[in-house]
Amino acid sequence: MRARVLLLLLAVAHCHQLTPSVRPFGRVAPVRVRLSPLAIASDAESTAFEARREAAVASGLDEDATSLGSVVRREGELVVLEPPVGCEPADGSLVAFADGGVGAVLFCRVGLAFATQLSGPAAVLGEAASRGAGNLTLPLPAPDEAWAGEMSVRSLLATAGRGGGGGAVFEERVPQARRVPIGKPLHTGVTAVDALAPIGRGQSMLLLAPETLPSASGSAALASRMLSGAAQFAPEVKRVVVTTAEGAEAAQRSEWGDGSRLLVAESDAELVVAAQAACSMAQRAGGDALVVVDDLAPLLRLWRAAVRVGEELGRVVRPEEEGSMLRGFYSCLTERAHRRLGGESVTLLLLQPSPSVRASGAAALDAFALGDFEAAGFSQRALGRLRALEAKGIALTPPVLEKLGIPAPGSGHPRADGGRAAGAHVEELTSLVDGHIELSEPLAAAGRSPPIDPTQSLTRIGVGSTKLRPTASSAAMRAVTRALRLELASAADPVACEPAQRIRADACISVLQQPDTTPVSLGEQVALLSAATDGLLDEAVHTRDAAATDQLLRDLLAAVSAAAPELLPKVSRSGELTEAQAAELRGHTREFLAREEGQTG
Repeated sequence: MRARVLLLLLAVAHCHQLTPSVRPFGRVAPVRVRLSPLAIASDAESTAFEARREAAVASGLDEDATSLGSVVRREGELVVLEPPVGCEPADGSLVAFADGGVGAVLFCRVGLAFATQLSGPAAVLGEAASRGAGNLTLPLPAPDEAWAGEMSVRSLLATAGRGGGGGAVFEERVPQARRVPIGKPLHTGVTAVDALAPIGRGQSMLLLAPETLPSASGSAALASRMLSGAAQFAPEVKRVVVTTAEGAEAAQRSEWGDGSRLLVAESDAELVVAAQAACSMAQRAGGDALVVVDDLAPLLRLWRAAVRVGEELGRVVRPEEEGSMLRGFYSCLTERAHRRLGGESVTLLLLQPSPSVRASGAAALDAFALGDFEAAGFSQRALGRLRALEAKGIALTPPVLEKLGIPAPGSGHPRADGGRAAGAHVEELTSLVDGHIELSEPLAAAGRSPPIDPTQSLTRIGVGSTKLRPTASSAAMRAVTRALRLELASAADPVACEPAQRIRADACISVLQQPDTTPVSLGEQVALLSAATDGLLDEAVHTRDAAATDQLLRDLLAAVSAAAPELLPKVSRSGELTEAQAAELRGHTREFLAREEGQTG
């Protein structure tokens, strides 16, 4: 044990001695010193650590401050390096290969550096590598340039200012001392988002959706609606979207595409670079900025490739250590969201595929038997509910399972036969961000638009009891949504739910329903939510179908605007709803509904 500790101290001291005096991106040094889990886990792992250390000393690599060892593996886009033990390069460090190629480090894991090659001859196994001149920079637009247009990440990398001018890609995260609490909302115009999971300026929000959802109900469609709302109601917020070529084409056709900066990535490694570059652009721009990364799946693919390489090279870690390292990997992006002392902010909207509750391929059946769930290892709680249904003669069909919230066997869902590992990356991501919105397959099938699951969607900003706690929503929105989540939750239990609760919940759901993609102003949202949560819409919605209800709500807004033309715009501008305004709003709503009842009666 003493020998292991001594070796670790020598490694740390060695890296500090060899650290250059350059301070790129505000870092203390371009070398990041980490204590590998392999060095503290077990005797066998410690022996392997010491063997690698001795090999490094014998080869003379640790005598060269610039050495990154050599290429030990090629894995798709990744060039895997084994730097001297304890001296891993920082993300974004440039790599100079012996045969003239240039690369950049994307991330490190278990003592290995995973880089992408930028130019020159393809690096080969055994080729020596050393630190390049500085860190990756790109010719990013200056803050005063026109904030619009499409940029190819591949083209930027081909003309990158490597170690010289241009903008730093992997910027140092803003320290806590320079951050302030989030206190200003970013209005999206999507009522279900602004009411259930509001976004504050400087917040990170995760948007989860199964890839099996119809395109009109998926995460990309909802993100587009949110961007349209931000463009309409907060035009001062600069927008940067990281996407693919297909996503860029859709953006150019959208209402928010004009005035947005698009970074187009053509590979997984390019998307990692693009996401960091987008955050750096937003941070340099000043004011408020919104960064949207429309698919985090490439990050997970790269991480899984790194895990596979590590295991093949004998770098096996315990599950709890893997979770910690995965959080560190994702936090390099999620922690770029912030609100600074001067009031400037970077808001992140990250789109992540989530597991489907539906079986696919040969596993997709019209009905399942109880034995299918037992063989798949479902929980006793789930099996108990299924036995009760089977005893009543109810077939275990996919629609029945979706109503119960039970994934189908063969879906690979973490709560089904996929096991916890199947959803570990989503769990870790969710633990890092300030909020998450989850889209539901059953709700989409039931016609909800957008199909946001209220039980799985929330914002953590504002949770607490102190008077100075941060908040992501306006005072007006908070005033009309205090009981909203409770009303929806009460109706979610079909056994304990009273008829009156079901009627009230249906009224609330009706105002969250927004099939028309046109963004809704804060004042209009407040008017509808006030009517629903105050119980004024209970009977009106209960006696109408979906189409008639939608028309009723449109007519209600028109009637309020006609009776008090300045009321709703004033609420939108101020973000406040005074007692007098709330009373006036209820009065106009009651008058309208009374006229409607008289006409229909």
